[in-house]
Order: sequence, then structure tokens, then C-alpha cells
Amino acid sequence: MIGHGVSYGALSVINAISTGKGAAFGIDLKTEAAVQLIPEKQFSVEIDGHPVENTELARFSVEEILDLYPESGMNGAVIRTTSNIPISQGLKSSSSAANAIISAAAGALGVDIDPLEIGRIGAAAAIRAGVSITGAFDDACACQLGGLVFTDNVKRELLLRRPMPEGYAAVIHIPPFQIRKTAFPSEKMREMRDMVSAAYDMAVEGDIFSAMYVNGRCTSEAIGMTPEIADKALSCGAAAAGLSGTGPATGILVPEGRLDEFLDRFGREDILLAGIRNGV
Repeated sequence: MIGHGVSYGALSVINAISTGKGAAFGIDLKTEAAVQLIPEKQFSVEIDGHPVENTELARFSVEEILDLYPESGMNGAVIRTTSNIPISQGLKSSSSAANAIISAAAGALGVDIDPLEIGRIGAAAAIRAGVSITGAFDDACACQLGGLVFTDNVKRELLLRRPMPEGYAAVIHIPPFQIRKTAFPSEKMREMRDMVSAAYDMAVEGDIFSAMYVNGRCTSEAIGMTPEIADKALSCGAAAAGLSGTGPATGILVPEGRLDEFLDRFGREDILLAGIRNGV
């Protein structure tokens, strides 16, 4: 019983930690998973390129779905993932991995699972594994569905989904360090509830670019970083910029026709390019 699954990365518009509501949009970085289910209660996990990375999310993702189908007689799994999404940068690597693994496990069982339910299962696994503070249902939806999504992460409900504006490239600045969820100062983020809530309203009303920047400033302040990367990006011609997730990567949107000009001014060091994924 072997199944395969795919999911994608995403960038934040609104971090859900302070208000419980979040927004994110899909990008075309990708995670692929293969899951072989076995009757023994044993788990083997290989995260390609990251041999010392914690494997609890992968295990819990499969356990969550096996608990839904006890009649299968399957109790363990051999799991392998490959991904080009940098880990612990705020680019939704955990949500993408959980989605891909859950999809693969469902395929191994021969069952179809609604994309939103995949996100809900993944959110439960992420909280169990300690890789998410809210369950990151917004990230899971953006990774799985593409487009721009608005969610209630407490109720795990998709509130709104619309396509991102066309004609922009995603430029991602990735600094040479990581921020683990266990180190993120959630209480400091919650102190900025009013400002983040206002940014959420901006995004719902259509001002996505301003919302990204305001949200990013709030997150930067919470973790003790300055928004200098976002500020520099905007001064170099970006349409939008802001810290993504809990950081430290900064998501930058640049008009496609001005991408080379932007990179010449901004610099190409520590940069990853991605396409915006609006899904279907």
C-alpha cells in the first residue's frame, strides 16, 4: 500500500497568531511525499536533505489519518519526503509537508479526502508536533489550494479565497539563520492584535500589498528584527514586501517586467525566486 502526494509553499499576508485569523497565498515551491503503509506499529521517516530534522510531524500526520480508518489494518508507515522549500524560514515547509504526507497516506488507503479536510488533519498534527502555534490552517489552505486564502484558524474554517493579482514574481530573501516555532515570542505578537487586525481588514478589502508590510512590521518587532529588508525592497521598486510567517524570510512581490532591474538594485545574494500559484 503505497501512495504519493504533492503540496506547495506559501507566503504570509497576515500572521494568525495574534487574532486567530490569517491570510496567505500559494507559491510554486513544492514538497513531494511517498508513504508506504504497513501493519506493524512502526514508523520510518526520511526527509531528503535534512537527516537530523525532527520527524514527529510526518509520523503524526500519518497517525491522524490512520485513526480515521481503523478498518484498514494499517498501523505504521515508511515515509519519504523531498522538498525545495527552506525549513524554519516562514515559507510553510511544515504545512506543505503535512499536506503532502496526508495526501500520500490517503492515496495508499485508496480514499479521497477533501483539500480542506487535509488542512484540518495537518493542523492537528502540526500542533501535536509543536511545529505550529495556531495549527496554521491558513498556511495549509494556501499550500493545498493556491490563491489567496483568508481563514479562521481557531475554527479551522476557510472564510474567503480569491486569486492573487497577476503579473508579479515572488522574490524571497532568506537570511542565513532559522527561527523555530518554539522560540517565537507569541505573547509579544498578541500585544499587536489591533494593528494586525487592521491589516487583516485591509487585505480583505483588497489592499494586500499594504497588509503584507504592516503585518511584517508587527512580526519583525515581535522577534526583535528591523524591517530593513522589506524597506530596502520597496525602495528598489517592489510592489509589496513583508516578513513571512514567523520569519525570518521576507516575501517580496515584484512586477515581472521589472524583475531584473529590481534584482540589479536589491542584490541577488540570499535570494530565492518563485512563481505565484493561484491553483485551479
